[in-house]
Amino acid sequence: MSTSRKEKNDEAVAARVEAIMADNRFAGLRTRRARVALAVTMIALIAVIPLSWVLFGSIPGILAVVVGIVVWWLLRMSVRLIADLPEDYLDERQTALRNSVYVDAYRWFGGVVVLLASAGLLAFIVLGEDPDTWRVALSYNGVMGIFWLLEAAALSIPSIVLALKDRELPR
Repeated sequence: MSTSRKEKNDEAVAARVEAIMADNRFAGLRTRRARVALAVTMIALIAVIPLSWVLFGSIPGILAVVVGIVVWWLLRMSVRLIADLPEDYLDERQTALRNSVYVDAYRWFGGVVVLLASAGLLAFIVLGEDPDTWRVALSYNGVMGIFWLLEAAALSIPSIVLALKDRELPR
C-alpha cells in the first residue's frame, strides 16, 4: 500500500514539475533583468528582515518575513525551481548548473555565517566589561531576527546564485 502511495506521490511531483517547466505565466520574471532584480531584492530582504525584528518589533518583523517569502517564491519561479528540484527531473545541463550553483551557494552561506559569528565575537570583545566573564542577553526579537536571517539566506541563496549566474535559463 505504501508503494502505491509513493508511486502516486512521484507521479504527482513529476506532473507538477512538468507543469512548472512548461508554464509561461511567469515569462516576465524569467528575463535577465527581472531575475537580477528579484535576486537583489531578496539579498536586501535578507538584511532587512533581522533589522525589522530588532529595530521595530514582531509585527514589522513578521511582515518582512512574509514579503521575503513572496519574493523568494517569485525568485524560485523565475529560475523554474532548478535549484530545488531532484536530479531525476533535470536534464544534464540543468543538473550540472544546479550542482555548480550549490557549490557557490554553500560558499556564500558559509560567508554569511562566518560574518555573523565574527560580528558576535567582536561585539563580545569590544562590549565585554570583564575579559574573563561574558554575559549574553538575548531578546526574543533579536533571536527571531537571527533565525529568520539564517533561514532566508539558507533557503534563497541557491536561487539567488542561479538567477545571477546563468544567462541561458530556460524561458
